[in-house]
Amino acid sequence: MNEKAKDFFQRTIGYIIVVFVAISYIATAFIQIEETGKSVARILADGIFSFLLGFCINRSFDLQGVMNGERDERFRASFALHGETVVKISPYIDKLDEWCAIKNKENLKVQRTRVLASEGLAYNNYFNEDGSAKEFQIDEKKLQNKYLRKSEKKRIKCFDKALHLKPTPLSTGELTSECTKPQDPYNFGRTKEQYEKQSSAFDIISKVAIAIIFGYYGVSLVQNFSYASLIWKFLQVTLFILIGIINMYSSYFFITGEYRGRIVKKISHLEMFDSYIKNLQSEEQNKNQRGTKQ
Repeated sequence: MNEKAKDFFQRTIGYIIVVFVAISYIATAFIQIEETGKSVARILADGIFSFLLGFCINRSFDLQGVMNGERDERFRASFALHGETVVKISPYIDKLDEWCAIKNKENLKVQRTRVLASEGLAYNNYFNEDGSAKEFQIDEKKLQNKYLRKSEKKRIKCFDKALHLKPTPLSTGELTSECTKPQDPYNFGRTKEQYEKQSSAFDIISKVAIAIIFGYYGVSLVQNFSYASLIWKFLQVTLFILIGIINMYSSYFFITGEYRGRIVKKISHLEMFDSYIKNLQSEEQNKNQRGTKQ
C-alpha cells in the first residue's frame, strides 16, 4: 500500500465502519429475528462454521495489523536503533550483568521507599544499605489499644509489602534481545526445526478437525431460497469484519505504541549503561594519569 492509499484509508476508515454499521442496522428492517427451530446437531454445525469464519477473519486482521505496525517508519527506526545500540556496547557487554544488578538494587530501594512513604515510614528505619531488612519490632501495646491498633496493623502490613516486593528485574537478555526469555539466558528462541514441528502440529490438528466436520456433515441446495437468511448471513459477516478491523487497529497501535515503547526503553537503558562504562573508563584514566605524575 503506497503512502497516498494508506493516508486515504486512515482518513476514511472510521466513516467506512459507520456506513457498514448503518447498512447492517437498516437491513434488520427486512427480517424478523425468531427461533430457528433447528436441531441441536444443526445448531452445533452452524455454530462451528460461524466460529471458524469469525476466528479466521479476526486472526487475518490481527496479523495484518501486526505487519502494518512493523512496517511503520517509527517502529522500524526504533528497532534499527536498538540493534545499533547493542552493537555499540558489545565491546564491554560482559559488564552488563553487573550493571543490571546495580540498577535492580537501586530500583528495589526506590520502590520500597515509595511503599513505606505511603504510610509515613522511613526506609532507613526498616532496611540496611545493602537492602537487607532490619529487625522488625511489633508494638504489642499499640495492638492492644483500640485507638492505635489500626495504625499498627497498617505499619506491619506496609513493611511486609515492602519486604516481599519483587520489581521486574533488568537483565542482559531482556535488554539486548527480543527473542530470549529473561529467566532463561541460554534460550535463544525456537530453531527452524522446532518452528516447523509446532506449525505442522497445528496444521494436522486443524485439518483433522475440518475433515471430521466435512465428513460427518453434508450439504444440499436450499429448496426455498430466503432473502432473510441471506441478510442474516450478511449481518454476521459484517459483524465479524467490523470486529476484525478493530483487532487490526488494536494490533497496529500495540506494535507502534506499547511494543515500540518497550524497545525505546531498552535503548534508553543501554545508553545509560554506555555512559556508565565511559565514566568508569574516564575515572580510570584520570587515576592512572595522577599515578604517573606522582
